[in-house]
Amino acid sequence: MVLCAVVGGGIYLWRINRGATAAEMASYLPTSDSLLVYLDLRAMRQSGLLDAIAGPRGGEDAEYKRFIDETGFNYRDDLTAVAIAIRENPATHERDSYVVASGDFDWSRLAAYARNHGGECHQQICRTPASQPHRFVSFFPIRRRLLALASSSDQWAALLISHSSTTPADLPADPMWMLAPAAALQSEGLFPEGTRAYASALQGAQRVAFTLGQQGDHLALSLDVTCGSVDQASALLVHLEQLTETLRTWIAREHMKPNPGDLSGVLTAGTFRRDGHRVFGTWPIPKEFIKSVSEGGETK
Repeated sequence: MVLCAVVGGGIYLWRINRGATAAEMASYLPTSDSLLVYLDLRAMRQSGLLDAIAGPRGGEDAEYKRFIDETGFNYRDDLTAVAIAIRENPATHERDSYVVASGDFDWSRLAAYARNHGGECHQQICRTPASQPHRFVSFFPIRRRLLALASSSDQWAALLISHSSTTPADLPADPMWMLAPAAALQSEGLFPEGTRAYASALQGAQRVAFTLGQQGDHLALSLDVTCGSVDQASALLVHLEQLTETLRTWIAREHMKPNPGDLSGVLTAGTFRRDGHRVFGTWPIPKEFIKSVSEGGETK
């Protein structure tokens, strides 16, 4: 009996302290009509990518510095991984975000922060006004080291985050990726302005996956699209190549050059190929673009 209790206690402690997998984190999120994004912050931290994107320490704005001081939480040190579902709110047509985050959280300090900034907590769920008018951030602990959070006009949107027995199929193994189901591709407002033509081209695909990783001495964004047939894949390949060439032609007509610090420098460098009913694309990410993102510059 004592041995059983020890083993049972060990299993329980392992379960509440272990890191969550990408599949487990995604299983809590509404994914059928959402862009699903996953970031392995531990891998990004180890590779130096997180510092490259976030910029130098100490450069955070005053509001975030207050948040760090009051909660003891800084994503650069304390966040292990994050899964995010981004969907269009059918009532407001705004982008709502649903997040499952893995890391080190001090729940009592997070709850106190919400109460001290115009929010409230009921049992273990809290909400506080967001920086944008008429929007709220709500959150609650799923278990130790796992937090649910939502940003929406719905004051208690985090309650939509709950464990499901199903998860999206064929999750990428890369540390940084995004899946776009067919329903999400219909919502052009989910995509940055300069990329919406590409999102429209992908409508009708069975599966769309983007991954971000190191290729040689630079970062690259990779695309993997599964189409319903070889003919559909061939048509998509032509469409993507035409979009890219049209952008290059328009920039040249305006007597300009692609800017490596914004999306024009990224999109015009895209290359594509087809293999059967799948289409692959690659966009090198210039260091100037990463620097612009870290500095909060205009990237569209």
